[in-house]
Amino acid sequence: MLLTPPPRSVLNRTNQSLYQPRLVLITPSYNHPEIASKPLAQKLAAGQANKTPTASPTAASSILTNAFVTFHGSNVRLKEADVKAVDACKIYPLSFGDRKLLSKGPKVQIIDHEGSFITDMPIALFRATSTKEMVAGTLGSPSRESSSLPQTSIISRDLHSYRATYWDLQLCSAADFLGMNVYTQHLFNWYWARLSSSYLPDYADIDAISAIQTPVGDTFFRKVMNGMAKLDHERQTPYPQDFEAYSKSNGRFGLAVEEAKKKMQKHQACVNKNNRMDAEAEHQEEADKLMYQQRQKQLKQKAATWQAKWDVQKKKDAELAARVKAKMTEPGKKKWRPDEAAYLRRVRGMNVTSC
Repeated sequence: MLLTPPPRSVLNRTNQSLYQPRLVLITPSYNHPEIASKPLAQKLAAGQANKTPTASPTAASSILTNAFVTFHGSNVRLKEADVKAVDACKIYPLSFGDRKLLSKGPKVQIIDHEGSFITDMPIALFRATSTKEMVAGTLGSPSRESSSLPQTSIISRDLHSYRATYWDLQLCSAADFLGMNVYTQHLFNWYWARLSSSYLPDYADIDAISAIQTPVGDTFFRKVMNGMAKLDHERQTPYPQDFEAYSKSNGRFGLAVEEAKKKMQKHQACVNKNNRMDAEAEHQEEADKLMYQQRQKQLKQKAATWQAKWDVQKKKDAELAARVKAKMTEPGKKKWRPDEAAYLRRVRGMNVTSC
C-alpha cells in the first residue's frame, strides 16, 4: 500500500491521552454436554465416591491447581505474603463451571505507578492467566503504562482484532503489562509479519503507533521508524514531499527518523571508509606482489647470466688444461703461451717462461 496523506479523523493528537488500553480475558465456549455439564471439582468428587482411580493431571486440573494452591488462610495472611506467579496457560480447556470458580475468592488490586487503584480481579483468575508476580496482593503499573484499565470481565469467545491499529496494539500492551501475552500473541504476530513484509503503513497507522508509548508500542515504533528511515535514506519513499510534510507534523516520528538517518549515514560513511581502505590495501598488495615477481625475474636473469659466463669460463679452462697436458707430452723444448704459463703456475706450481 502506498503512503497517503495522514487522515486526521483516525487519531486526534490533541486527545491522545484519552486513549487508554483495555484488557479482556478471553475463553472459548464449550457446548459439548460432557465438557460443560459439570465443573472439574464435582467430577473429581464423583470419582472419589465411586472409588475410581485418580486420573493423571490434565491441563484443566493443572490450571485450577496453580490458581488455588497458594490460597490457604485469610485475606490478611495473603496481604502479608508475596504470592508468586506460575507459568500461565490458556484457560480454554476449562468448562463453564470451572471458569466460574476462577471468578470467586480474594482479589488482586491493579494500581498505577503512583499507587492509585485502577481495578481488581480475582487472584485465582489472575494466577491462571498471568505470568506476572504480585506483591502483597497488588500489581503495580509502570509509569509508561496506561492508568485507566476498565473493569476486567470473563467472556466465552476467542479474542478477535478490533481491525484498528491503535486499539489492537493497546490491547497487546495491556496484556503485556498483566503477563497475559498468550491471549494476544496472534495479534502481535499479525502486525509484526505485516510490517516485516513489503507493506508500507499509511500515515494513520504511523499516527497510532507513535501514540502508544508502551514497551509493545515502542517495539512497533522502532520497526516502522527504521523501515521508513531506510527508504528515505535510499530515496525510495513514495511521494517524498508528502512524507517530509508528515514527518514535520509528527514530531516524535520525524525526530526519530532524522536520528536514524544520521546513524545510517554515519554507518554508510564508515562502510565506505572501510571499503576504501580495503581497496587501497588490496591495491598495495597487488603492487607488492608485482614488485616481488619483477625482483624474482631479475634475480633469475642475473643468475642465468652468471651461469652462462661460468659455463664459458669452464669451457675455456677445460680447453686450456687439455692443451697444456698435450704440450707437456711433446718432446723437446716447449714454448708456453702466457695463458698456459699462468695455468701451470696456478694449478701445478710450475714457473715457466712464456713467449
